[in-house]
Amino acid sequence: MRISSNNVFEKVYYVTGASKGLGLCLVNKLLESGFNVAATSREKKQLEENVDSKYVNGLNFIALQVDLSNEESIKQSIKDTIKKFTRIDVLINNSGYGTLGTIEELTDSVIRKNYDCNVFGVINTIRSALPHMRENKYFLEGPRIINISSIKGFYGGFAAFSVYNSTKFAIEGLTESLSEDLKEFNIHVTTCKPGYFRTNFLHKDTFVGPVSPIQEYTKVREVLGFHENQINDNQKGDPNKGALAIIEMSLLEKPPLHFFLGPDTLILAKKKIESIQNDIQSCLNLSKSTNFDE
Repeated sequence: MRISSNNVFEKVYYVTGASKGLGLCLVNKLLESGFNVAATSREKKQLEENVDSKYVNGLNFIALQVDLSNEESIKQSIKDTIKKFTRIDVLINNSGYGTLGTIEELTDSVIRKNYDCNVFGVINTIRSALPHMRENKYFLEGPRIINISSIKGFYGGFAAFSVYNSTKFAIEGLTESLSEDLKEFNIHVTTCKPGYFRTNFLHKDTFVGPVSPIQEYTKVREVLGFHENQINDNQKGDPNKGALAIIEMSLLEKPPLHFFLGPDTLILAKKKIESIQNDIQSCLNLSKSTNFDE
């Protein structure tokens, strides 16, 4: 996959959650392709160590330490980006993590913390960036906001993922409505739904699980065990290829509202659409029975 030099010239990307996984692949591929990148992480030192130094010079990259649960930290990172690059052309909200288990065995504080990162971190980042993006006339086809969701934000039929899935469903709804808000400013908004990619997402030091698992939830235990022992480090998705696909999509004249990333996502999307169609048909007359009689 080749990125056109006409598309590359001086465009500025702001990427959250960039020290590892898909975010790190995005940063490295962006720099390799000649883009300017502002990258954020809770661990700035780790980010700087992990980024491929052969693509970095003093002009094309800035690493920013950001706590996504702290709005002032987010605002400062946007200010620092504008100071260095004068604008943001493409905002990629990639940061997020999984809280796995069923809600009965997960505490309120654990769930709220996941929402602080996966949902409110995204909202606050967009809010801070929008004044600058609305003024951006450099990207003639319009600046872009890409929210990295998950196929689990479209197809939620996985035991043990109720909290994580709900954060991603929130991002889906946010993106659909925000895309309407921003049309008059020529800002395109996309929700990117990755499937299973071979990253650290399922590593035990990355996701949060229940402190006291409830063994009666046999399906939850089975699904978690399968993800940890069978899927982890065996995912078919290549995150470098995924990163390149996201970059190419971000440069389309008219990027899609929904972008399914990976062959597995297409299978699950079709399954969800068929399920909805079946549900509509099963209660069609009841659904049509609720208006006032004329």
